[in-house]
Amino acid sequence: MRPSPVKNAKRVIEVMTLMAFILGLAGFPGGQASAQITPQAVRDAASASGLKSLGTVPTPMMGNPTTFLKTGSAARTAVIRLGKALFWDMQAGSDGQACASCHFHAGADNRARNQLSPGLRNVNPSTVFNLTATGNRGPDYTLQAADFPFHQLAVPDENNFNNRVVVFDTDDVTSSMGVFAANFTAIGAPLLDKGDTFLDTTFNLDNPFAVTQDNNVRRVEPRNTPTVINAMFNHSNFWDGRAHNLFNGVSVIGPLDPTARIWVNSGSAGAVPVQQTVRIPNSSLASQAVGPPTSDLEMSFFSRPFPLIGHKLLALTPLGQQLVHPQDSVLGSLSNHRTTPGMTGLNTTYGALIKAAFQDMYWNGASVNLPQGTFTQMEANFTLFWGLAIQLYETTLVSDRAPFDLFMKGDDTALSQEQLQGLLVFLNRGPGRNPPAVNNAIAAAQTALGLTIGTGNCVACHSGSEFTAAAFSSLSKGGGNLELIEIEDTPVLVGGLLQLSTEQGLEDEGFSNIGVRPTNEDLGRGGMEGGFPLSFVRQALDSNLNFLLPPGAELPCDPTLTLSAVGACPTRVQVDGAFKIPGLRNVELTGPYFHNGGQATLSQVVEFYDRQSDFGDTNIASLDGEIALIDLDEPDEEPLVGFLLSLTDPRVRQEQAPFDHPQIFVPNGGTFAVEQPRIEVRAVGAGGRPAAGLPPLGTFLDLSPFGGP
Repeated sequence: MRPSPVKNAKRVIEVMTLMAFILGLAGFPGGQASAQITPQAVRDAASASGLKSLGTVPTPMMGNPTTFLKTGSAARTAVIRLGKALFWDMQAGSDGQACASCHFHAGADNRARNQLSPGLRNVNPSTVFNLTATGNRGPDYTLQAADFPFHQLAVPDENNFNNRVVVFDTDDVTSSMGVFAANFTAIGAPLLDKGDTFLDTTFNLDNPFAVTQDNNVRRVEPRNTPTVINAMFNHSNFWDGRAHNLFNGVSVIGPLDPTARIWVNSGSAGAVPVQQTVRIPNSSLASQAVGPPTSDLEMSFFSRPFPLIGHKLLALTPLGQQLVHPQDSVLGSLSNHRTTPGMTGLNTTYGALIKAAFQDMYWNGASVNLPQGTFTQMEANFTLFWGLAIQLYETTLVSDRAPFDLFMKGDDTALSQEQLQGLLVFLNRGPGRNPPAVNNAIAAAQTALGLTIGTGNCVACHSGSEFTAAAFSSLSKGGGNLELIEIEDTPVLVGGLLQLSTEQGLEDEGFSNIGVRPTNEDLGRGGMEGGFPLSFVRQALDSNLNFLLPPGAELPCDPTLTLSAVGACPTRVQVDGAFKIPGLRNVELTGPYFHNGGQATLSQVVEFYDRQSDFGDTNIASLDGEIALIDLDEPDEEPLVGFLLSLTDPRVRQEQAPFDHPQIFVPNGGTFAVEQPRIEVRAVGAGGRPAAGLPPLGTFLDLSPFGGP
């Protein structure tokens, strides 16, 4: 990367060279065609870099499934039906919120109104909203294109931190709205629990001035909503990875919650169940799924216990307030709408699905006494059923038919010339770091185009067919072994520019601090949960915490040796401000981007990398060194964006099976006193949006991925 004047001059020279090249060829007798990038050479380069069709990647399987699930196709069908119904059911929330209320658009959330949150995750939490770039203030504000990016420079691609002129900055976050503030008192109507509302001094239309309870708005999560599509491939989930790979049957954080127990009836039907500790491997999605239903920022009034959610849903018709398409790929045969047009819900019960899917010992025992009251065993174990069922539904959400997948299977026409160029930028890790096949493809392409292929270094973090180093295949070191901790080179600032140093640091593999926001605004992987550090590095360095470590989280060095000794651990720990590296599949449809939702378009994301981060100087103590190796120029940017578009599976864009879904009504802002009408997301069957007469899914704010409207 070079300072802007040099870059612009270089671009002029390259454009002139390209024009001369084209004109020269056009002047040949017979009008000879211009040179082309060879698809096979690029395919070889991608393969050598570890990329292949997602369809070749095996499904990570939960550990010991028959311990919990009945065997056979009927049981598997039942558990997937249960998971899809629970995921989309608005009755699960305290006031009409479902899991899908924040994951209804390509597995993510594209709403623009009342989607701002202040700095709730800051080391010193902020509850006051900033002005946006257009001079407005959240909450209940409708975001505009001109509000992005959230960190704006006078020269957008200026990579010298000493020369930067910041013209706008905010620590607010674009995320997803959840419930209104209320203290839970009892289960109520299907879409509205009973609760005592109270004055929310943060999420209030008058914040921070004359605050009134009627002007409360829906509360908003402190991090941007990631997609659930392909999330099954992640070893850990949530931006900070707190959704543990080992599901404890009850809560999000796995072994970091020593109190978690499920109820097991080891005797005959009706016997008194006993509590048991479980650790279910490869079940991060189950860990993730049990968090939102009781979160007072997402689906629940304050202090609503999960067994009461089970009590509520077991007494209701599944999806009883929503239409289910008769051709739904999972639920269609159970749809009441199939036999009685216009009738909502399914012709079964949640209890029947649980009994068909789960081993009897988890639901056929006597009632148990909990602090919240007496519950059936099925109600008491509802977290177990909820987590595993939603996980198994989400394992069906694999988008492996993107143009890139077709290309890697041998279709030379699947990617355009611009996308082939962008893929080479994506693969290029710079001198001495590329496989020979990458260097060969780059050299041939540069000769053909008369252009320099920039160093995107994207594949360093967005690796494997899932395009994330947080996925099992990237973490795998063969023989079933994982490497969850790594030693990496660290960056330094020299004259305001980033470069690699000789010092090394320890990182949680799959998590990176790339300077999106100052580290102390959100510690991410460096944070704490349940009194324990989330980071595997910190757990491994503290001998008292080694009992928390999952397989593969051993240190690749010896912390007992002195620093100068061979094999000693570096003293630098690179986990504060680090976040899970997201997969890039369908990224065209899942904006806004990064954990703070601070970039509206893929073009803005590429410019962020072009300038080597926004806060690389501020975050230098824990910044990922890979960011220092990026060296892009303007002619690289549009091809790189073009390549990212090739990762969109058309079935996701059209919501065709397995991405079809029931009807859902999602909130659209307004106050507690005067809420805006909800947005209807219509039910679609296996044929998706075309069969329902609906247009394909679009981008955030309907913006072009290349920038502009």
